[in-house]
Formats: sequence, structure tokens, C-alpha cells
Amino acid sequence: MERNEVLANIIEYASRAYEKPVDEINENTKISEELGVRSMQRVALSASIENEYDVMIPVARIGQFETIGDLVDHVMDEM
Repeated sequence: MERNEVLANIIEYASRAYEKPVDEINENTKISEELGVRSMQRVALSASIENEYDVMIPVARIGQFETIGDLVDHVMDEM
């Protein structure tokens, strides 16, 4: 799978988890600063990624990625 496909999917998952419009999220969106730190939102994002890509991302780890792009790079590395 190509990076741009993974990016589009993770943006969609983040949009659902954080209840933000897709067009407000991009590769440079800062996860903690712009999306938030609520654990339920992170659980939803993590679960969506794990279900789609079979990649384990502990909820606490989501906050360690600065941007959506960093999260995508991690998923790509783990696939």
C-alpha cells in the first residue's frame, strides 16, 4: 500500500475519532496541539489503525507522534 493511501485513511480515522472535518486535517496537523489529548479519541484512532493495518499502536504512543505524518510514517514502517 502506498503512503498517500495510508495518509488518506488515517486522516479519515482521525476525523471520525476527533469529530473534525476531513478538510481540517492534513499531514502536518499536530496531534496533541490541534486535535486534542482526550484518551477516548486516541483509543478510537488507535483501534481504527490497528484494525485496518494490523499494526499495534498503544494509546499512550499516539501522543508521542507530533503530526499525522509522523503517525503515518510509523504505520508504514510497521507494515
